[in-house]
Amino acid sequence: MRTILSAVSAFALISGATPAVAAPVEGAYLLQFRDTLSDAQRHQLKGLGVRLGAFVENGTYVARMKDTARVSRLNYVRGVHPFEAQPKVMALSGAAAYLITLVEQNADDQAAVADALKALGARVDTISASREHILAVLDAGQAAKVAKLPAVLAVDPVSAPETDMAISRESSGANYVESVGGYRGQGVRGEVMDGGLRATHQEFRAKPPVLHTANSTNNSHGTSTYGQIFASGVSAPQRGVLPEGQGIFAVYNTGDRYAHTAQLVDPAGQYRAVFQSNSWGDSLTTAYTSVSQQMDRIVFDHDILICQSQSNAGTRSSRPQAWAKNVLSVGGHYHYNTASRADDRWNSGASIGPAADGRIKPELSNFYDRIDTTSSTSDTSYTASFGGTSGATPITCGNAGLLFQMWADGVFDGGPGKGRDVFTARPHAATAKALLVNTADQHPFSGTAHDQTRTHQGWGTVSVRNLYDRAKAGGWKLPVLVNETDLVTTGQSRKYAVTSTGQTPLRATLAYTDPAGSPTAAKATVNDLTLKVTAPDGTVYYGNNGLLAGNWSTPGGSANTVDTVENVLVQAPAAGTWTVEVIATAVNVDGHRETTATDADYALVVS
Repeated sequence: MRTILSAVSAFALISGATPAVAAPVEGAYLLQFRDTLSDAQRHQLKGLGVRLGAFVENGTYVARMKDTARVSRLNYVRGVHPFEAQPKVMALSGAAAYLITLVEQNADDQAAVADALKALGARVDTISASREHILAVLDAGQAAKVAKLPAVLAVDPVSAPETDMAISRESSGANYVESVGGYRGQGVRGEVMDGGLRATHQEFRAKPPVLHTANSTNNSHGTSTYGQIFASGVSAPQRGVLPEGQGIFAVYNTGDRYAHTAQLVDPAGQYRAVFQSNSWGDSLTTAYTSVSQQMDRIVFDHDILICQSQSNAGTRSSRPQAWAKNVLSVGGHYHYNTASRADDRWNSGASIGPAADGRIKPELSNFYDRIDTTSSTSDTSYTASFGGTSGATPITCGNAGLLFQMWADGVFDGGPGKGRDVFTARPHAATAKALLVNTADQHPFSGTAHDQTRTHQGWGTVSVRNLYDRAKAGGWKLPVLVNETDLVTTGQSRKYAVTSTGQTPLRATLAYTDPAGSPTAAKATVNDLTLKVTAPDGTVYYGNNGLLAGNWSTPGGSANTVDTVENVLVQAPAAGTWTVEVIATAVNVDGHRETTATDADYALVVS
């Protein structure tokens, strides 16, 4: 029998009465501050030998230091308490695979921990290029010992990959943008990561798949997910969303995922991908784990749109990858093989949110049943019964590919015809997410118990038709489109004026790629950016207020402190000038490394 022993939350340690201690050697501590740190304070701490690591919450970091007595006397320090990782041990199961997360990205620490693992007799499988993670095979005793190392933040078990098992082109608007703009994925390169691929299928001959790893004969699931995006249309009903795009295929669990993703976005490399689609993941959980944290690190460092299936449990049990803040998580709804959205139902199929800390997940949803696509039986075989969030995710990610193509062609900055290189011209991952969320088609619902409530459908179903039409209606631009060009530090805000005619809804979406959270924290969010929209008469709408229980925002409320995607959706806005504001409530970790200041960037879309 296998039992998971839960970790002790770092927040529980913070709230305890452990006295500050002094230590002659460097150790790991929970260092809590009275307010958000200034850059001057960070500089002073560095001079005292303090190495700030993972942000936990409430002004608290896991930090490495020696002189705790001197640090504890600083007037902006609230407390200094010992920290020790609490491993989630796979009891009674012998040796198992664990993902070890370090307090900070540091190659020397990583090498030292790897050496310690080997000295304990553990098997080290992967030393990640992230400088923050190590994958190793440990028994419970070894896991407990490595957790005591000052450089270690978390020790979490990981599992073998598990998979998550046409009208979609018409419903999403793929047929529409092809008819009006000729968009079929030309120049778009994206990766599908899955179990294996029948690369010789007739649907893949026009654009042979680029293999990023060795292939596998475990190709049933992967042949179907890949075909949903890249099938060329030899058989018209199974034509993919990007029939002229260049597919890349990788088998999961083939090494360091951080380094693998870096290769995808290397401008001098052979892949130059703008997205990655994943219909698989580690064993189900409701927690933000080391696997979730690893995904947030990957997206933060490599800035690529990663789509992830939520899973198929019909409950909040989901893939840990889907709980990551920075990925685009995809849920599902039964469409019953009809083009009408009126009969769509969640019907206890797909896994749902919210996340353990209250974040809205999934971000989007799509078809869960009866999907036409390629199959692996032969080079000419198909299936009409593929589904699950395994099917919903490639549909969504394929349509994101059309967004990247339209972006490169100028749909959002002056008009089509620019024909720029899709990879070179691509928007940031947060901007792509914000555009997809802002223009999604919502299923009508009322109340948190509704079949299609917010944490079941997310922000709706991807619609590239809405993307195209709203840009065209605005003279090939949107009222506000910020592609991580504007920066804020703690306490700063940015304001944008938007004129509404009162004839169409007003939709504002804020999304930001957040630094990786801590698996030991009660809340995954690190930096807190707030969306605030003010009507011409002074009525205030805060991001996501009222949107858990209905399609449209309600005025008032308070600033959202957990979500990295915030929306204000006003069905019947008053005519006049509206103010859209992004407020940096707290920038706890540098979110924009291109500058020396501790600041954050963001994506903002208003349509």
